[in-house]
Amino acid sequence: MPVIDPNALKPLDRYRLMIGSVVPRPIAWVSTVNSAGVVNLAPFSFFTGVGSKPCSLMISIGYRDPAKDTLRNLRNQGEAVVQLPPQHLLDQMHQTGGEYKSDLSELDLLEIAHEPAEVVAPPRVAGCDIAMECRFMQEVLVGDPDTPATAVFLEVLRVHVSDQVAAADGLPDPHKLMTVGRLGDRAYLAGEGWQVQDRDKQRVPDEHRRQR
Repeated sequence: MPVIDPNALKPLDRYRLMIGSVVPRPIAWVSTVNSAGVVNLAPFSFFTGVGSKPCSLMISIGYRDPAKDTLRNLRNQGEAVVQLPPQHLLDQMHQTGGEYKSDLSELDLLEIAHEPAEVVAPPRVAGCDIAMECRFMQEVLVGDPDTPATAVFLEVLRVHVSDQVAAADGLPDPHKLMTVGRLGDRAYLAGEGWQVQDRDKQRVPDEHRRQR
């Protein structure tokens, strides 16, 4: 069994180690808009939910100089829509990860259908089963002071759930919502390949139960 010291690796190999080990990861397909009204759309897989009071998300954005469009737009405009990409939009989502000029919109270049959000300026991608309209909360710099990643925290203001994945109460049904997941290198887990396994609530004997 290989034992790897991350600090002995080159930066690119450290990145490959992390994206290849922490799998599968949900993908935040993030739309933002700059001061000139140009919409940026980019995927991020160092992404997770943080809490529910308020509902909040975290997206980690790697270091760039100048900063990535998504981070710059969040800092300046303070709003985003976070989509979870479905299988049928995998190719378009993947392509939005390319290096495009800041004055060009991936939505237009790749002919990605979109529609207005309800309470934020950036549009949401049409056809996504989950889309979360968000407001910038705070950022935390993580890692090497010269080339830090930026953990961005977002408050969720609205959540759009498509009829295709909604349960009777309107919340996402875990047996229906199967978004694309990110694996190592440039590999993805296709949604329809999932096998959902339900479990009962954990049963803890009274003598072992923590008192609240």
